[in-house]
Amino acid sequence: MKSPLTGKSNVELLYKQNSVPLFQNKVYHSFDDAVASPISDVLLSQCKDTGFVFNSNFDIDRLNYDSNYQNEQSNSSFFQEHLNSIIKLLESNSLTEGKVLEVGCGKGYFMDMLIEKGVDVTGIDPTFEGESEKVIKDYYSEKYSYLEADLIILRHTLEHIPKPLDFVQMIAKSNNYKGWIYIEIPTFEWIVENNAIEDIFYEHCNYFTTKTIGLFFDNVKVEYSFNGQYLSILGDLSSVKKSIEKKDNAERFNLEFYEKQKGYERMLEGEQNIAIWGAGAKGSMFLNLLDKNCKKIKCVIDINTKKQNKFIGGTGHEIIAPEKIEDYKIDKVIVMNKNYYKEIKRSIANPKINIVTL
Repeated sequence: MKSPLTGKSNVELLYKQNSVPLFQNKVYHSFDDAVASPISDVLLSQCKDTGFVFNSNFDIDRLNYDSNYQNEQSNSSFFQEHLNSIIKLLESNSLTEGKVLEVGCGKGYFMDMLIEKGVDVTGIDPTFEGESEKVIKDYYSEKYSYLEADLIILRHTLEHIPKPLDFVQMIAKSNNYKGWIYIEIPTFEWIVENNAIEDIFYEHCNYFTTKTIGLFFDNVKVEYSFNGQYLSILGDLSSVKKSIEKKDNAERFNLEFYEKQKGYERMLEGEQNIAIWGAGAKGSMFLNLLDKNCKKIKCVIDINTKKQNKFIGGTGHEIIAPEKIEDYKIDKVIVMNKNYYKEIKRSIANPKINIVTL
């Protein structure tokens, strides 16, 4: 195995997940389809020369994103506040006044927020649903260099790209090494600090820290966002590095992920009538690590109507609407992301239901 940043084999294995779904945000129309969904191992590895963490077992050719891929979080008012904070950050740096291109715009929610602000924005994403002259249904490549923009937005896309530096270099070249790029990605520091094993999954082939994303640019601003779970990066496209050299002070991580899984197993012992809240990546991985046979947890609750009445890949857990909690006689709800705890607690009317978070 080789580092995607240096191409060298000075790499060590940190953690392994066995037989987990390729897709954490894909939902399925039947139990049988869900349990038959493709699986693989995750080999979480670290480049000793740079500190960069990645899935060394990742094969992008196995992934096919389609309309069943649902990763939209904008149904949550908390997440909407986060998106508004991004817009304020971009506005405070005078980055919404020119042409904007959102690479990996998903279902177009954030792009629509920018349009409502009067921003001249174009989106590109193969999973976009609907028809819009503002969106190109494709993967971004150099053939779209004519879309040259003052700002390129890359939200929750770079962690899916097997050679992230090459991708950022391609964007910079296609944009004639002009303008800025806003990148939003999960932060590995938060994952390590919280032993968040549910945040390690196949789709994410890259795990960034403030230091490793900083290696990509000579001129970059990096800060934490979303209560520390994300990194918000503003990089000058004229300063993208051509290569990354060995660092004498490269980060090293000693993980306690196996111990955390044992703790989760103890948490579920003797429990009955449990549901989890959140049919996204965290929920999918929690179930696939702790309840592969669909025996311990009754169902998954999610407010995204496009996920409801469908099933989680790998395990086959049913996804239900919040108003059906009573029908399933749920006594305890485990919230997958504590950022949404208060919002979820307010939405559950029955005071007898115990609501906890990871």
